[in-house]
Amino acid sequence: MGQIAFTVQESDIGTIVIVVKDSRLVSIDVSKEPILKVQKQMRAVYPQGTESATIFKTLLPMINLYLRGNKVEFAIDLDWNGLSDFGRSVLEETRKIPYGRVSTYGSLGRRLGYANAARAVGQALGRNPFPLVVPCHRVLRGDGTLGGFSMGLGLKEKLLSLEGVSLGRVQDFLFR
Repeated sequence: MGQIAFTVQESDIGTIVIVVKDSRLVSIDVSKEPILKVQKQMRAVYPQGTESATIFKTLLPMINLYLRGNKVEFAIDLDWNGLSDFGRSVLEETRKIPYGRVSTYGSLGRRLGYANAARAVGQALGRNPFPLVVPCHRVLRGDGTLGGFSMGLGLKEKLLSLEGVSLGRVQDFLFR
């Protein structure tokens, strides 16, 4: 099955939960729940897992730098297991969107060779287990509005703002 480890850390955006398996990132999540409650939940979900902040020495500082408004390249190995081929291709393409730039669901679909796949792209991004590392917050609706975000639209707007993206001038930030 592989060695599972997790850490639960407080941050400015909530309680961050990071899970790795054999040193590859399985998921990142942000909870509004108190840290002790989230730690208890994680121990229940991963009873054989190890709670350890030491294996996250690289990722946590990168996340903290990013949340302070710094440009960060998340060069992290990802555990793609459990994702469909389409879902993985959407996430890999999303990972190419540079810091401070945005794309649209439709544009991502077209880049992947699916001209009418905006909704399917949105659904794949809604299942993104690696938000922040795979920056799905950088993907908007075709009309320049936020669309969805698994961690809440307020956080999506905050992350875009951290990167200097002005929603009133989305056309200036489009990545083509």
